[in-house]
Amino acid sequence: MKYIKNIDGTYQYRPIAGTTRLSPHSYGIAIDLDNKYTSYWLWDKEYRYKSDIPQKIVDIFEKYGFVWGGRWYHYDTMHFEYRPEMFERVL
Repeated sequence: MKYIKNIDGTYQYRPIAGTTRLSPHSYGIAIDLDNKYTSYWLWDKEYRYKSDIPQKIVDIFEKYGFVWGGRWYHYDTMHFEYRPEMFERVL
């Protein structure tokens, strides 16, 4: 519960930090869990990937079509983005 008790963001119309492109949050397809337990590459001055998000949470989000920001090179472990098309099977 501690990871989802204080959600840091869902729908928020804004650009991606440092760009003019709209954030997935602008479209209501992203959610950020409590940042107290997460890592974000721009905030991490040592640039050492670390995630306290339990794998079970990641697995549940991914099961339902969300991409986890913890898998990105520019990691954002609080971020989950609804992208079901990335999980579709090609016949």
